[in-house]
Amino acid sequence: MKLRVLRNLVVLVCALAGVCSGAEADLSATAVSRRVADGVGVLDRLYWSPTLEIWLDRPGDDLRGFYDGRVNPPWWSAANAVEVLLDFEKATGRADYDAKIAALFEMNRDTRNRSPEVIAELKRRRQWSEADEKARGQKTGGRFLTDFCNEYLDDSGWWGLAWLKMFDRTHDGKYLAVAKAVHAHMAKSWRPDRNGGVMWSEEGDKQIPNAIENSLFLVLSARLYERTHDAAYLKWAEQELEWFHAAKLYDGRGVVDSPGHHRDYWTYNQGVFIGGLTALFQATGNQEYLDEAATVADSVMNRAGVVLPDGVIIEKLGTNGWDPGLFKGVFIRYLAQLRDVLNARKLHPDIARQLDRCIRSSADSMIRNSLGDDGQFSISWHEGATDQTRNFNTQTSALCALVAVLPDQHP
Repeated sequence: MKLRVLRNLVVLVCALAGVCSGAEADLSATAVSRRVADGVGVLDRLYWSPTLEIWLDRPGDDLRGFYDGRVNPPWWSAANAVEVLLDFEKATGRADYDAKIAALFEMNRDTRNRSPEVIAELKRRRQWSEADEKARGQKTGGRFLTDFCNEYLDDSGWWGLAWLKMFDRTHDGKYLAVAKAVHAHMAKSWRPDRNGGVMWSEEGDKQIPNAIENSLFLVLSARLYERTHDAAYLKWAEQELEWFHAAKLYDGRGVVDSPGHHRDYWTYNQGVFIGGLTALFQATGNQEYLDEAATVADSVMNRAGVVLPDGVIIEKLGTNGWDPGLFKGVFIRYLAQLRDVLNARKLHPDIARQLDRCIRSSADSMIRNSLGDDGQFSISWHEGATDQTRNFNTQTSALCALVAVLPDQHP
C-alpha cells in the first residue's frame, strides 16, 4: 500500500513538473507568454549592452572586446530579435519593449553615434589608457553604417523588415524612411547583367544571388507596397517573384540556397519565400499568391526533409556554425504568418492545420528537450539531439517559435 501511494505521488510530481517521458509542455497562451517574457529576460541578461543599446554576440557586455573588434553586435540576428519583441507585443498587447527598441534605433541608425558612448564607459570602467587616447587621435576613421545598411544585402533586408514592423506599431515616419532606405540599398544590387536577382554582397568576390536576400527583398517590396501604395514597390515584388521562378529556386520539394543547387534545404530559405508569397497576397488580394504559398508550405513540410514525422522541425543540412542557430525560428515565424492568414480567410484548412501542428509540435519538443539550466534553448529541438549549442541565435530562434504559438498576430 505504501509503495503504491509513493509511486502515485512520484507520478503526480513528475506530471506537475512536466518532466515525465512523453509529457507535453503547457502551450496555453498564458504559459507561453510567461516563457517568452522569461526568455527575453535571459537574452537581455546575457547579451544586452546598455552602452551600445543593442545585444552583443557573446555574454558579458564586453565593451573592451567590442572596441578591440573581438565582440560585435550580432547584426542580422539582432534584427530578428527586434521582430520577436514586436511580434510578442502585438500578440499580447504588451508595450514592455517599445523604449528599448526605440533606443536601439537611435543609437545604431548611424554607428558613429556609438564611439563617444563606448569610450566614456570604458573610461568609467578604467579600461581606457593613454595609449588608447593617443591611438584614437591617430585614427582617420573607418566605415560606418547608416540606416542599418551594410555590404551584405541579406543583413540589410532583415533590418528593413524589423523597422517596417516598428512603423506599423508607432506610425512614426522615421521607421518607414529607414525601411525605404534599405529597399533602395538592396535594389541597387539587382544585377540585370547577371540575369537578375539581388546580389548577396556588394563585395566583388560575393556578387552572386542567393535565395535569402531575394526572398527578403520580395517580402520587403510587397509590404512597402501595401503600406505606401507606391506602384514601384509592387513592380519590384513582381519582378522578384518572376526571377525566383526563372531561377528555379523552388524545385518542387523545397527552396534551394542558390541557382543550380539541388535539395540543399536550409529552413529559413523555405520560410522567407513563403512569407514573400503571403505578403504579396496581403498587398494585392490576389489569391494565386496565397495558393502558391500553401503549395510550397505543403511540399516543404512533407517532402523537403526538414520536418520529422512527429512535426518537429530540424536543420537538415546540419547545425555547425553561427547562422544555422537562428534558421528554424525564422522558418517557424513565416509558417505562423501563413497559418494565421489562411485561418482568417478560411482557405486551405488542411494546410493551416498542418502548419499549426508543426508549430506546436516544434515548440513542445523544444521546451521538453532543449531548455538548459541557464534558461537558454539549444540549437536542436528534437528528442535525442546531440548538439546542445546555446547562444544568442539559438535563444532568439526559440523565442520565434514560442511567439508563433500565440494566435492571430499576422492577418
